[in-house]
Amino acid sequence: MKIKLTALAAAALAATAATAATVPAFAAAPAQPRTEAAAARSVLKSGQTLKAGQSLRSANGRYKLVMQSDGNLVVYRGSSSIWSSHTWVKGSSATMRTDGDLVVGKGSHRYFSSHTAGHKGAYLYLQNDGNAVVYKSRTALWSSYQWISTLSNGVTLYPYQKVVSQNRLWQLRQEPSGDLALYYNGKLRWHTGTAGHKNAATTMQTDGNLVVRAGGKAIWSTHTWHKNTWLAVQNDGNIVVYTGHMQALWDRYHGHH
Repeated sequence: MKIKLTALAAAALAATAATAATVPAFAAAPAQPRTEAAAARSVLKSGQTLKAGQSLRSANGRYKLVMQSDGNLVVYRGSSSIWSSHTWVKGSSATMRTDGDLVVGKGSHRYFSSHTAGHKGAYLYLQNDGNAVVYKSRTALWSSYQWISTLSNGVTLYPYQKVVSQNRLWQLRQEPSGDLALYYNGKLRWHTGTAGHKNAATTMQTDGNLVVRAGGKAIWSTHTWHKNTWLAVQNDGNIVVYTGHMQALWDRYHGHH
């Protein structure tokens, strides 16, 4: 079965191919750490860089943002990874550029960007809830808890994380109850029915299957075993698992194709 895309949805998908988007602000920024020691631990200021082995730590000590030697920038809760830049290039570093963009790169090559350039003086703050946020003054520009339009192959949504459509009207959220739920302007429109599995997570697996897991056990999936797949949350409200050649394998209206 083929999915017909509206002009708006097609434009959104074309834009996401380049991963260029502006992230909606979350809320006012939390108060800055009161001491220089706390600031050094939880904030990457404009112009500062995290090199391999260096890290930030949330003020409550529960979370770490680590620039790993394998080139991946990772947020950890204890020993568990809850977000990463998926940039496995040894020798990379993370820089909060003076133009406001958070970049993971090596030399002149950029492998990850928060797409927040144009906000001079922005900084990265690792909050007490584990959310790494780029702020300009008290406005959130980008967050590790949020993806725009797509969930790439191999990426996991943990509780409170979400994928937001380009037009910002639709949010696919991993609920702490275990449900993967789609909201339109705050109203529930679709869900996997997996509530009751506390702290479940959803992964766009490298085998092509979108899976909700709890305690290591799959409790819901799209049954789409195909290489190089990705998930799109479209401006028309559809959720679609696509191949790299834009073939739809599953969508929320029709299920597996």
